[in-house]
Amino acid sequence: MNHRVNRALPLLMALVMLLGIGGTALAADATGSGNSGTAGNAKPVGLVTVKGTVGKITGYQDNGLYAFRGIPYATAERFQSPAPVTKYPNGNCVALTYGPVSPQDRTLSATAAVNAQEFRTPSNGTADMVGNETCQYLNVWTSSLTAERPVIVFFHGGGLSNGASSELSYYTGEYLVQQQDVVFVSVNHRLNVLGYLDMSAYGDQFADSAIAGMQDCVVALQWVQDNIAAMGGDPDNVTIVGQSGGGAKVTTLACMSDTVDLFDKVFVMSGGYSNDDKASGLANTRKLVEHLGLAKDEVARTLVNMPYEELYNATVAAGCNWTTCYGNGAFKTPFFDSKGNLNQYAAQRKWIVGTTFSEFSGRPDGLYDKGDAGAYVSKITDAAAMKRLTENYSDNARAVADGFKKAYPNKPLAHALFLNTLPSGLMSRAALINTDLSKLAASGADVYNYVVSYTSPYMGTTTMHHSGDIGYWFYAISAIPYQIRGDEKNAYAVADAMSSALAAFAATGNPSTSKLQWKPWTANQHNTMVFDTKCELKVDFDSELCSAMSAQK
Repeated sequence: MNHRVNRALPLLMALVMLLGIGGTALAADATGSGNSGTAGNAKPVGLVTVKGTVGKITGYQDNGLYAFRGIPYATAERFQSPAPVTKYPNGNCVALTYGPVSPQDRTLSATAAVNAQEFRTPSNGTADMVGNETCQYLNVWTSSLTAERPVIVFFHGGGLSNGASSELSYYTGEYLVQQQDVVFVSVNHRLNVLGYLDMSAYGDQFADSAIAGMQDCVVALQWVQDNIAAMGGDPDNVTIVGQSGGGAKVTTLACMSDTVDLFDKVFVMSGGYSNDDKASGLANTRKLVEHLGLAKDEVARTLVNMPYEELYNATVAAGCNWTTCYGNGAFKTPFFDSKGNLNQYAAQRKWIVGTTFSEFSGRPDGLYDKGDAGAYVSKITDAAAMKRLTENYSDNARAVADGFKKAYPNKPLAHALFLNTLPSGLMSRAALINTDLSKLAASGADVYNYVVSYTSPYMGTTTMHHSGDIGYWFYAISAIPYQIRGDEKNAYAVADAMSSALAAFAATGNPSTSKLQWKPWTANQHNTMVFDTKCELKVDFDSELCSAMSAQK
């Protein structure tokens, strides 16, 4: 008996009956010209229907924007590979609202909690975090149904444990497609124990369970190949974007042999990669099995039928962790091998890889609470900042301060207190410039590097933290107006520069625009695009700073 309950398909059928949808839905306004206008004469929001490969898909049109939310693309039994959706009920899919998300801590009554970072990474009520093990849904935004525009497919953050395509306000693609000539797709898929528990030792049907969540993503990309042309997208020009945990997803997708023809460009936004092998995934499963005291012949029956909340709590108690492990299915070899060579499939793609100024070193509430003059960073004197740097870096403090002023001559020394200090991986600025970018470039792949150092005005200036840049890449800062209030002109200029670069990369594989020329990182020229009130390409601009920070023992 499977304890999963799929409420989605009956809901879709009910909506079809309620709305009277079928061949009677409003015809698509292919040009979008009829939807423009001022607030006084704009047309009402209406239905729009396109024909997909497995039936009709009905979304809505609003002032030149077409949105299709909550499109089911696959189903799967627990721990098994996904099966693509082959037919919609009555031949119709009502795609007006977000679909269910992968069950996780925030969808459970016992562990649900308010997001402690809501003020910095707001949902603004847009998140519909309804958990269901049938969570394979995607969303599409476009401003034309007939163009052949580059396609951006976004994989959300939250590690491999939580999150959803609808979680944060600026995950929506509506702002980007209205500003740039692209089509935007976002994806829900299985997470945590449902997506990454290696059950291969307990039945052939579970052979690829260790990457079931990634297989969901592959099927979503195959859906894009089959259907996106009906929504104005070019299936032969697809870029995948992953932020934070989404970075591990897109780097893994780039390493899989069955994704070669599904996309050709990858954008890792403050993300990472996994070099864990199958043995580590099997060891992770043994933690759970031993915690539950299961005999081998009890494992499959017990874990397949255990209610999700009990299963989730057991994985937490057992100390399980979730990552993608190579040696499973189409994920044969790691991102970087033991000699530092890039995976052969990843080497065929073009790359953007970068970080924010602070990442996780930013303040959780925008305030500085260690007794310095005033509550705001803007009131921390250079002397007070130097004192804190000395506490953090001892004898290296002066080198850090000098390196900081060389790299960021227009920023107060107080901002050095919140520099990205992550130790390793693609999210670490120091690791990127010292190791990872060189390994990527050595493979022959084009790789572009950036750092977002724009400082938001709220709370007396807030340095660019982890996830804070998403709204700028997606031109979605209108969704977070309080964070840019008082500096709107600069904020929108930065958003324009960043979203234009993303659109250019999606279109051509080169993020250069008419306003901003961007060169790749090479062995001989370490180019970094710095996005700030003045956006500019710099060479080795912060190498001395990163060396000074890394030298601290």
